Amino acid sequence: MSGTWKWLHRPAAETSARAEGDLPLSYARTLSWLSLVVILATSLALSFFISNSARQTLLTKQENFARLLADNLNHQIFRRFALPTLLAHGRIALRQSAQHEHLKEVVDSVIHGLPVERLRIYDFSRLVAFSTNPEDLGRTGLAPDGLEEVLRGGPPQVEILSTIPEWQAPFNIPLKRGTFVLRLLCPLRGESLEPGGGEAPVMGALELTQDITGDYEQVLAFQGIIVVMCLLSSVILFALLLLLIHRAERVLAERMARNRQLENELHSNEKLISMGRVIASIAHEIRNPLGIIRSSAQLLQRRTDKADAGTRRILDAIYDESLRLSQTVNDFLDYARPRQPRQDLVDINLVLDQALAFLEGEWKRCGVGLERQTPDNLMVLGDKDLLYRAFYNILTNGQQAMEGPGIMYVTARREEDRIILLFRDSGPGIDEDLLPNLLEPFFTTKDGGTGLGLPIVQSIIVSHGGQLSLRNAEEGGAEVRVELPAAPLPEQKDETPAAAHEAPDQAGSTHE
Repeated sequence: MSGTWKWLHRPAAETSARAEGDLPLSYARTLSWLSLVVILATSLALSFFISNSARQTLLTKQENFARLLADNLNHQIFRRFALPTLLAHGRIALRQSAQHEHLKEVVDSVIHGLPVERLRIYDFSRLVAFSTNPEDLGRTGLAPDGLEEVLRGGPPQVEILSTIPEWQAPFNIPLKRGTFVLRLLCPLRGESLEPGGGEAPVMGALELTQDITGDYEQVLAFQGIIVVMCLLSSVILFALLLLLIHRAERVLAERMARNRQLENELHSNEKLISMGRVIASIAHEIRNPLGIIRSSAQLLQRRTDKADAGTRRILDAIYDESLRLSQTVNDFLDYARPRQPRQDLVDINLVLDQALAFLEGEWKRCGVGLERQTPDNLMVLGDKDLLYRAFYNILTNGQQAMEGPGIMYVTARREEDRIILLFRDSGPGIDEDLLPNLLEPFFTTKDGGTGLGLPIVQSIIVSHGGQLSLRNAEEGGAEVRVELPAAPLPEQKDETPAAAHEAPDQAGSTHE
C-alpha cells in the first residue's frame, strides 16, 4: 500500500464528481413556468372581471341616482313652477327675469348639496332655455346627440363622457376634475292632474351632468389593488412551487447518486466476494510451500557462511523474495477474510507512539521530519493491532510519497463524540483524476503492487465505525483524514489502555 501515490503528481484540473449529481428535472421546471403563466393569466382575468363588475356597479348606481334626480326635478318643476306660472300668466316665458328667477329657485332647492355639475333645459327650437351656467342661456349648438328623439318623448339617454381614453386613466392618477362625466338627457314632461288622464305632454328636454371623476378614481384604485394582490399571490405561489420543485430535484438527484453508488458497491462487492474466495483458496495453497522455501533459504544461509559471494547473493534473493511474496499472500488473505476488531479501550496517542518509534530509524536515514500535535484523551473502543497496522501504513505511504527529505504532519482533535486524525506529507500531492480510484481494490500505480493496501486500511477504519478520506491539502501534499468514534473518558485514572501493550511485530503491517 505504501507506494500507492508514490509517483502521482498534482494537476490543476478540478474533479467533475459533482456533475453526476446535477440532474435537472426539465419537465418539472417547464411545468412550473407554465403554471406561472396560467396562474398569472387566471389572476389577471379574475381581477379585471371583479374590477369591471365594480365599475359597472358604480356606473349603474350613478345612473339610477341621475334618473331619480331627473324624475324629482320633473315633478318639482311642474308642480312648483310650470303649473303656478301657467295659472298666473297663461304661458311660460323664461326670458322674463321673474319666471327665470322662479325656476332657478326651484332647481337650486332640488340640486342643492348634490353632485350636479350642470343642468340645462332645451326648448323645441333647440335653444338653451335654462341653465345653471348663465353663459349658456339662449345659445344654440350645445344640444347633444339624441335631443330630437328625447323631444319626441323617447326614453332617457345616459352617456359617460371622458377627456382621456379609459385605458390611460390608470396611468394618470390622480385624475383632474371633470375627467369623467355622466350625462343624462331625458324628456321634461308635465303631469296629468286627473287620474288616468294619459301620458303627459313633453315640455322640453332636461340635460343633467354629474362629475363622477372621484368615484371613478376610487374604482381604478380598487382595480389596481386587486391586480397587484393577484399578481403578488401568483408570484408567491410560483415561488413556493419552484422551491418545492428545486427541493424535489435535489432530493431526487441525491437519491439517484446514492442508488448509483449502491449499485456500484453491490457489483463491486459481488465481484470481490467471488474473487476473494478464489484468492483465499490460492493463498492457502501457496502459503505452505512458500513457508518451506523461506525456511530452507534461511537454513542454507546459515550453513553457507564460507560459500562464494555469488551463491550468497542467490540465497539472499531467494529469502527476500519469499518474504515479499509471503507478505503479498497475507495481504490477499487479510482483504479476503477481514478480522472482526476487538472492543478494547485504546489510546490513539500510544498507538501513534509505537508506529512512529518503529519508523524513526528509517525516517532519519531518509531525512524525514515529524511535526505532531495530538492532545491527550484520544480514546477509542477498538483493536489496537488493527489500528496500529492502519496508522503504520498511512505513515509509510506519506514517507514514500515525499521520495526523499520532507516533513510528515500528524494532527488530531476531539469533536464531541468523534476523533479526527489528519496525516499530511510535504510531497507533490495526488493526481486529482486518480483520487476517486485510490480506495478501489487492486488499483495501484506501483509496479508490483497489489492495490490492496489502502482498501485494507479503509476496511480497518470502517470496521471501527469510522471513515477514511483522501485529498490534496491546501498547504500542499497529500492528506489522509481518519475519523473514529470517541470512547467515553475512563472513570478511573489508573485504567491501563490496551494500546499500552507491546507494539505489534513489523511483519503484521500491511504493505502494497
